[in-house]
Amino acid sequence: MNKSVATVREWRGPLGLTFNHLALAAGLLLLIGSAFLAWQIFGPGPQLEPGAMPLSPEIEEKFGVRFTFVAVTAGGGMVELRYRVIDEGKAANFGHYTETAPMIIAEDTGKVVDVTIMGLHNHRVEPGRMYYVLYRNTDSAVESHRPVTIAVGDLALEHVVAW
Repeated sequence: MNKSVATVREWRGPLGLTFNHLALAAGLLLLIGSAFLAWQIFGPGPQLEPGAMPLSPEIEEKFGVRFTFVAVTAGGGMVELRYRVIDEGKAANFGHYTETAPMIIAEDTGKVVDVTIMGLHNHRVEPGRMYYVLYRNTDSAVESHRPVTIAVGDLALEHVVAW
């Protein structure tokens, strides 16, 4: 038998690679490509940055306020919520009644922060002015860098990331 003729299985490329090596490399590339594609499709959603505040035209229209800031303060014992008055007529009674008092809900646990310590003006509101509410962060319901929802009555501002 002539030893100079190689079969397909015995073929070796310029680097000494066989078809088995090439098939293994192609399979790994396919596996890595599939994993990357699955991560792009089913992976984590958009990363929300702390302090980035989405807008709610519905809350602004109904209550005359725009939320601007949520932060865990006082060593984790309090949550601060800031808002700007954009319509003084609509904002005059904001927060003074149960149906207009904002609540903060941790999106990952569903825990609610609604016990106010300070805030919710009891004087004349002025358009463009910033106001704040301090809440007791009972049971560490809200954590820094975690998403929360600000709920006011039947409206909600979702995916707010607390500082």
